[in-house]
Amino acid sequence: MKTYEVTHCCGKPDWNRIPTAAIDTHLWSDVPAIVPSAQAAWDEDALYIRLQAIEPSIRREYTGDWDSVCEDSCLEFFFCPETDGQRYFNFEGNPNGSLYVGFGNPGDDRCRLLHENRRVIQAKPFEIPGGWGLELRIPVSFIRIFVPEFKLYSGLSLRANFYKCGDKTEKEHYIAWNPVDHPHPCFHLPQFFGELKLL
Repeated sequence: MKTYEVTHCCGKPDWNRIPTAAIDTHLWSDVPAIVPSAQAAWDEDALYIRLQAIEPSIRREYTGDWDSVCEDSCLEFFFCPETDGQRYFNFEGNPNGSLYVGFGNPGDDRCRLLHENRRVIQAKPFEIPGGWGLELRIPVSFIRIFVPEFKLYSGLSLRANFYKCGDKTEKEHYIAWNPVDHPHPCFHLPQFFGELKLL
């Protein structure tokens, strides 16, 4: 299991000072031209996630929230807010800033978050040379709607994974930070999440 140390910040992170995690485990396909990576930071009010990918051919069809952005060029962050549970959030975004958010247990016991507070999650796409990226700000207040006791603090360990996919891109691909041992494409398997350690 991989571990990433999450830097404490005060407000918006200085991403130039935040360590990078390589999203480099190719699953069910191999597209070496796509090179994704992730960064994470935290303060007492929010988790900050920055995902990016060098990607020669970008698909950006969807423009609405809760669209099937995994069919586009897509970057994703999944994490379990409870140390002893299997429920997890999935945040999936495309280069247009469209965001799919879900919460629940693996399998069919999940829900799309059609909640009025969805708008407090900031999802900002950006461009890099040869690719694109997505910044997320996930407020603690949003997570507490579903897990009231949730809080962020130094020493906390969260199970999580970062992903890059594109079901209908020119070259279908599935790439993960922490390996997923499953015979078919599926990211919704928290037993294969890695560990985020808050500094």
